[in-house]
Amino acid sequence: MRKMGNLKKVLAIGLAAVMTVGFAACSGGGTAEDIMKTAQEKLADIKSMSYDMDMTMTMTMQGQSMESSTKGTAVYNSDPMAMKMDMTVEAAGQSVAMQMYAAQEGDNYVMYMTQDGGATWMKQTLSDAAQLEQYNAQASMDLYLKSIDSFKEAGTEKINGSDAVKYEGVIANDSMNEVMAASGAAEMLTQIGISESDAAAMYQDLGDLPVSIWIDKESSIPVKYEMDMTTMMQTLMGKVLESMGASADEAGLTVDKVFMTMTLSDFNNVENIEIPEAAKNAQEAALLQ
Repeated sequence: MRKMGNLKKVLAIGLAAVMTVGFAACSGGGTAEDIMKTAQEKLADIKSMSYDMDMTMTMTMQGQSMESSTKGTAVYNSDPMAMKMDMTVEAAGQSVAMQMYAAQEGDNYVMYMTQDGGATWMKQTLSDAAQLEQYNAQASMDLYLKSIDSFKEAGTEKINGSDAVKYEGVIANDSMNEVMAASGAAEMLTQIGISESDAAAMYQDLGDLPVSIWIDKESSIPVKYEMDMTTMMQTLMGKVLESMGASADEAGLTVDKVFMTMTLSDFNNVENIEIPEAAKNAQEAALLQ
């Protein structure tokens, strides 16, 4: 029982880290660098979009395997900021479905959440939109476009019914600090008992992160990205265990698979996002620290 408890705790830490990195982050002629620059410019003009996210993680610890799966669908408006997201997380034999809204209200931003289908809502008023950046797929994609090195074309596929060119590259170790800082991952780890300074140190020297990005041939807009975080998470979880006075070898911990896919669509075609009245009347709670 104690072994399973330890495994669940480590899995929870890993899942929190994966989610923040994954969100933090997702055609014409010319060089790959020219194409990515054009994609950034096109992305900057987008005022609204939808996205679908699929993330899987498999870890083994003390001979026991545990898997987690996170699936989410969201719509996002940038001005004024408004978001709706439906998410399901399956881990440790349990499944949690949640719905989240966020919207700019005057000078503040308010986040709303329910985990029981809307019977009970919680909300939190935020003074800084940066606390919601981890859910902004547009900002994440822009950061990845700026950070990825050594793009190589890797074929053409149908994405959202249109031809898109796939490019493969890596977010180099030197650029990971910016990516991790933007993801809010350090803040997430502090919520599960790791100090802010220790969390920041854990995101140093994680190695390169392989990333693939698909650029729509007709519009030059980035429409999909995939990240293979397996090696990065093995290194990170080793550091987490060290902070707990153990090591990956002592714990028998291996990160077998961490993979995330995000697909963007409905560019500039999202209707107004209406916050449910029950959510507006919810009690204040600390949803984000």
